[in-house]
Amino acid sequence: MDVIWALAITLCVYYVARFLGRALRRKYLRTHTCVLDLEGLGLRLPSQKIKGTAVICGGSVGGLLAARVCHDHFDEVVIVEPESWLNSEDACRTDIWNQENKRSRVLQYDTFQVIPTMGYLILSKLFPDFEEECKASGIQQTRTYVWGNAPRRPHAEYGGSLPKTMYASRVGLETCLRRLVLGGRYKNIRQIIGTVTGVCRSASDPGFLDAVTVRTLEGSSSIKAALVVDCTGPASAGLKWLRREGYGFKDSYNRNQLALDELKIAYDQKLHYTTLQFRIPPEMSRRLPGLPVPFAECGIIYCLATDPTKENRSLYTNRVDKNIIQICFGAMGECELPTTLDAAKTCARSLVTEKPIPRSFFELLDALDEVQETMTCSKVHFTGSSYIRYEKGVNLPSNWIALGDSVMRVNPIYGHGCTKAFFGAICINVLLQNLTEIHSGFSNLFFRMQADKIIPLWIGTKVGGAYNNRVIWSRLLLILTFAI
Repeated sequence: MDVIWALAITLCVYYVARFLGRALRRKYLRTHTCVLDLEGLGLRLPSQKIKGTAVICGGSVGGLLAARVCHDHFDEVVIVEPESWLNSEDACRTDIWNQENKRSRVLQYDTFQVIPTMGYLILSKLFPDFEEECKASGIQQTRTYVWGNAPRRPHAEYGGSLPKTMYASRVGLETCLRRLVLGGRYKNIRQIIGTVTGVCRSASDPGFLDAVTVRTLEGSSSIKAALVVDCTGPASAGLKWLRREGYGFKDSYNRNQLALDELKIAYDQKLHYTTLQFRIPPEMSRRLPGLPVPFAECGIIYCLATDPTKENRSLYTNRVDKNIIQICFGAMGECELPTTLDAAKTCARSLVTEKPIPRSFFELLDALDEVQETMTCSKVHFTGSSYIRYEKGVNLPSNWIALGDSVMRVNPIYGHGCTKAFFGAICINVLLQNLTEIHSGFSNLFFRMQADKIIPLWIGTKVGGAYNNRVIWSRLLLILTFAI
């Protein structure tokens, strides 16, 4: 009998622990990721939309995502974008490799980019025809190496089939998004060319904004706004707007609050990288050596994260946008990175790894001699990571929020740049689904929810840059392939 009781108690403890473990896991998934919020994307629960206009300040990736989400919840959405050519056909073309103009306000427009699987899941929920548009732009499993070693893939954990992902340049991603958002599918979204110069405090309720002021070629004007979204990127123009209107300050602060001027923290990891880009003609793509799969199926070709105690440089190679191969060298600290193909071969051979770089990779580099005349080189000096802790702000207007780089810039090595914008867009959707108007304290709710999801990115990339643990570096694999 005692044995039976002991067995019964053990089983009860086991199932209770299992239940509590699952409940705790679900809680943390809900708080720190957006996995459980995906099903609500693209839906509007109340039949009536929120009256008024959502004004999106900035039309890059974060702004386009915010506009698409706000389309489901507001009568009208207006994107204010400073670069005039982004209203032309060139900004929405499918053959993006022939794009004639370049973004002057996006430093990494021509550089290597990583889009985690979470990004694919979010975009495919927001845009039912996302895959078709990707194919139109030539946007296309991965072969990643950590310290010269090829890690195993978790096929069993995913039932034999890894989650879908996408490989696109920044040009390809942004152009495809702009075509989806502004191509006529969403009639209540429009884009105007101009620069937001400020915000206007409501005369009837100082806790809200009434409008934004915009400078265009025709002069200055104002746009009435039910919600203002700061998507101005690293400029973080919202700080200036709020300070000018007297927001963000009060006489005394509790331990979890800060004045507007104290919200920003930053550090500089002295990171810089160069990207060499080559166009591969169809005939050459069929005989190109060093590819893990046929050229048309390629995403990432070879990525090398090194042991930071022995090597401060890294190497990434992928195929994007139908016929383009990118080779990116990154480094923390002072050193010269290659800007020519011959220098790239020399640099790759000099990298310190535990396991040698495969000979097939150098065969690929040698083959690129044939298309060396198509090569372009983009050099980026990352100006450092920063985080504006709006969740600690006081007296912020209830109908003003910010997302993406306008809130946080993290180490680009880990591929979290676009992820922050994705998370911010989902937070907007979660909070707006049950509302018929923007209530007092809406921005506080948003910034707290967003902070729970993006602070792990801030802490994780900082830890990853500070410690020389191979386990931390192996996280790069998860980010590149199927991490959130």
